[in-house]
Amino acid sequence: MSDTIGLILIFFVCSVLLIDTLLLFFLKGDSSRDVATSLFDDTNLPGVSVLVAARNEEATLPRCIKSLLDQDYPADKIEILIGNDASTDKTEVIARSFEREHSLLKVFNIDHDMGSARGKANVLAQLARKASGEVYLITDADMQLPSTWCQAMVAAFEKDTGMVTGYTAINENSLFASFQSIDWAYAIGMMRVVSDLGTPVTGMGNNMAVIANAYHQTGGYENMPFSVTEDFQLTRAILSKGYGFRQLISPPVTGITLPAASIKGLLHQRKRWMSGAVQLPVAIVAVLGLQAFYYPLAIALAVLHPWSILLIAAKSAVQSWFVYKTVRLSGLPVKIGTLVLFEFYSAIISLSTLLFSILPSGIKWKDRHY
Repeated sequence: MSDTIGLILIFFVCSVLLIDTLLLFFLKGDSSRDVATSLFDDTNLPGVSVLVAARNEEATLPRCIKSLLDQDYPADKIEILIGNDASTDKTEVIARSFEREHSLLKVFNIDHDMGSARGKANVLAQLARKASGEVYLITDADMQLPSTWCQAMVAAFEKDTGMVTGYTAINENSLFASFQSIDWAYAIGMMRVVSDLGTPVTGMGNNMAVIANAYHQTGGYENMPFSVTEDFQLTRAILSKGYGFRQLISPPVTGITLPAASIKGLLHQRKRWMSGAVQLPVAIVAVLGLQAFYYPLAIALAVLHPWSILLIAAKSAVQSWFVYKTVRLSGLPVKIGTLVLFEFYSAIISLSTLLFSILPSGIKWKDRHY
């Protein structure tokens, strides 16, 4: 019996090793644009509306707004719309102070729900009704974007593209944050490979651009089934209308967000993501399932067959190389020591996530329960 279990576990670990090897093989840099299929060029820049949902973001909003005001994009073709989502801190006061000094920035208080939209989706639904741009750029109030962001996101649209998503990294202000940044890099790199192979996963809700007409053809967030993963919901809706999708990993579209401040906050974040992930195509869900159960089964294999540590080490090495390559594509540095330690962190968080996901508790997000 133990031999049968051992063979199953070996097959499982080898499968995960093969998946990571294929991910590494297929991960490519952003390809150059084909001018013949480009939607916009430097002589035909569209008007853009930057949509920002802000709820209790007094500590981070100034940094975000300053980065948006510093964009290398014609001032007469950009507007920044801030939706104050019933904040109880000084978010509105801060936003209004910027509004008084910069005519391209407008602040709106969001005090009611529209249709089926709730939370961030509701804010974006209402801001989209007020936006005038041909392209909606969507980000979060805790993000810091490079000055090249607007220009690079717009430049990535081709004639059939409805959505473009950029790369988001974590501000590595602690070892815990550095681990989260590696985790994000692995997930985004994996989504990039799958997208390049013809099966887009999702836009990044804090770093994405949408053609306004494509958004409105979906009926807007107010007419979509509510989801706490609103970016995934919008991606599905736009793809269903026949539009293309592009996922970028390059310095001009690399934004920086803040890490989860605690293990509990991180687990709620992962539980929210998992609620969207289960709606993906079966093949992708199967791959994510293999990844989710990898650590407990790998540990069991190591106990049964100590020599299997070589297989586990090989998987760790290939995964680390994949993460390293992904982060380097974004233009950010990689801390090799943290990358080595990441495997221990990932084992702990994966096991904790599995346990937390089966608890009957709901999802807490932006001080709301869903």
